[in-house]
Amino acid sequence: MEWQPDEQGLQQVLQLLKDSQSPNTVTQRAVQQKLEQLNQFPDFNNYLIFVLTRLKTEDEPTRSLSGLILKNNVKAHYQNFPPAVADFIKQECLNSIGDPSPLIRATIGEISVANCCTCQKNI
Repeated sequence: MEWQPDEQGLQQVLQLLKDSQSPNTVTQRAVQQKLEQLNQFPDFNNYLIFVLTRLKTEDEPTRSLSGLILKNNVKAHYQNFPPAVADFIKQECLNSIGDPSPLIRATIGEISVANCCTCQKNI
């Protein structure tokens, strides 16, 4: 069965992504703390790839930001991802490499490169 987000969790992630675009430093610090908390949950990465690849109604900067956060998580924590999370990310990247948006395609490419580099370190 394919992973599906919890609607409340998805809305929280979307709000966090929107808050992260605020120029307010207090808001930025709060977002950073929340990101650090959420990174304790591998499922958070599924939400990030879901926003990037499936929520085409969201604005491109929010979708791309989701992907950039995911790229950083892949670089830092990929070896700790459960296989189901890693597989979901890989499959979503492959399915979305032809996205009509150049920004989204570039973001997916960055995740793929981070993923490849991380996999090679573990060989």
